[in-house]
Amino acid sequence: MIYKKAEGRSRVDRDADNLQLQQLEEKDVVSSVANVLSDLCGPGEWMPMEKLHAVLVDKYSSVWHHSRVRRYLTSEEWPGPESKGKPWYGLLMLLRKYPEHFVINTRIVISGQTPYLYKIAPCLLSL
Repeated sequence: MIYKKAEGRSRVDRDADNLQLQQLEEKDVVSSVANVLSDLCGPGEWMPMEKLHAVLVDKYSSVWHHSRVRRYLTSEEWPGPESKGKPWYGLLMLLRKYPEHFVINTRIVISGQTPYLYKIAPCLLSL
C-alpha cells in the first residue's frame, strides 16, 4: 500500500513537473516572438505569419531544442488538414493561447486563409 502511494505521488510529481516545463517553454517562445515583433514592427503594424515564422526559423532553429523547433516551427506535431502546408501552425496554436499579448487577424485571400499575427504593443501580428 505504501509503495502504491509513493508510486502515485511520483506520477503526480512528474505530471506537475512536465506541465511546469511546458509552461516555461511556452513563455520562452512567446517572449522570443514578442522580441522579434518589437525589432521588426512599429506601433500598430501587422506582420504576416509567414514572415514571423521565417524570422523565427532563421534566428532560433539552430538554438532551440529540436523538440521545440518541431512543436512550434513545423507542422509535424499537428496532423490534420488545417495544418497542411502551414509550418507555422504550431506557433499559431501557441499564440492563440495568449490573447492578452497578441491580436490575430485572418484575411481571406484567393489561395485561402493567410494568418497575420499582431502583438498588441508595439506591433501586431497578422494571420
